[in-house]
Formats: sequence, structure tokens, C-alpha cells
Amino acid sequence: MGSIFWKLRALVDNWDREVFRDLHHEEFLFIRETELLTRDEHVANLDRLVREEDYLKKHNPTLVHENEFVSEARWEDKGEIVTRVFMLKDGKAWRQVVSRIPIKETA
Repeated sequence: MGSIFWKLRALVDNWDREVFRDLHHEEFLFIRETELLTRDEHVANLDRLVREEDYLKKHNPTLVHENEFVSEARWEDKGEIVTRVFMLKDGKAWRQVVSRIPIKETA
């Protein structure tokens, strides 16, 4: 199946909305503090960010841990440490949770 982290990283230089969509399970949900995003909503949101801000090139995620069940990556964004965790199903992102903690609180 291969690493979802590295498949996502390959999209940095060669963005393809459909390839990105296919990395997400049909039951995908992005769990936010106050809402849930479906796969189609998440894909549309990230596609917009890539086109408007070149979002993927602004960050340099580090792979913290990955196995057949979970993938964890971390990066800095706007003075915060961002941690993204995917729960995996059938080798695809099934659930996503993101944590943002101000860097000053991590010292």
C-alpha cells in the first residue's frame, strides 16, 4: 500500500485534486473543534487553499509515526505547532484530527 505521508508529500510539487481525494476513504471525516467535514468538503477546502495560497508548499511536515493503522505528522504554522493524525482504513485516511498549540506554550 505504501505510506500515506509520502503520497501526500508527492502532491506538493504536482497537485492533483483527484489523487488527493483518492487518498481519503469514502467514509472520511475531518474532525474539527466545532464541526465535521466530509471527504468532498475537505478536498474542496484543501484544493482552494492550494490554488489561493500554495498551501502545501508553505509547510514542511515531519513524519512522527506511521503504521497500517495511523499516521502522525507535525509542522509549524503561524506561530503554532500543528499535529495531524490520520486514522487509516483500507490504506486511506479515514478520520483526521488536527491539534494547534501556540509555540510559546510548548517551551
